[in-house]
Amino acid sequence: MPARRSSPKLPKAAASSPDLAALGFRIASSGPHTSKTLMLQELVALFEAVPADAPTKAYRIAIVEENVLGKRTATTRKETASRLKALHGLDPSKPMFRVMRRLWDIDSQARPLLALLTGLARDPLLRSSAPLVMGMAPGTVLSRSDLIEAIRAFTLERLSPRVLTAVAQNTASSWTQTGHLQGKVRKVRQSVTPSPTVVAYSLWLGYSEGRRGKGLLNTLWTSVLDCSPSALIELALQAKRLGLLEASHGGGVLAIDPTGLDPLQERARS
Repeated sequence: MPARRSSPKLPKAAASSPDLAALGFRIASSGPHTSKTLMLQELVALFEAVPADAPTKAYRIAIVEENVLGKRTATTRKETASRLKALHGLDPSKPMFRVMRRLWDIDSQARPLLALLTGLARDPLLRSSAPLVMGMAPGTVLSRSDLIEAIRAFTLERLSPRVLTAVAQNTASSWTQTGHLQGKVRKVRQSVTPSPTVVAYSLWLGYSEGRRGKGLLNTLWTSVLDCSPSALIELALQAKRLGLLEASHGGGVLAIDPTGLDPLQERARS
């Protein structure tokens, strides 16, 4: 039997902290990957139909009443709305969603990784698969049994074998949607190349957890970007030049302030 792997977690204070939930993190023991993937295709179509400044209810109206995602039945439309909300928030009152939606419209090539980072912040089942996938060398093949075991270890065997298999299939599909895996049946690890936009979002997530300075380079969020610390710093400085965040690096000191990524924070400063 493969060795058990621990799952990347939110900070220890997360379970009892109302602040992370208020920011848009989802604190739960299970998540949408029991029956859905990252739903990237649906998210792209939804954001094309709903403007960035729309209220929360507009997303549900678009999915359930206007059927912009082309689902066949009312039941399917309602389930899709529920799962997308659980995975990606769809709530402009939460800073995480405001930041993600802003960056989504800035950088279309970044969308798969932006969706991944949000999904990791909101679905612990997806998080439980991260150590295995990120521990794979490029070119190696994903072991389905190892993936099932990683999820079983996280869920403490609460899930039935059938549900475990479904979660494994759905998480593998999500990592394929983001570019970390390639192939329909035989899933092969490949490296991703994040943009400054993606790195800025990963730094915002780490900053929201309470990380500062060089601690921002060693988080769950940066770990899924296939970047060395030096590459992360360079991309952060590029993000600064794009006006996305404040950053300085010199004399062994790294200072990063990504709070201006939140459109409300940015307007308050101007």
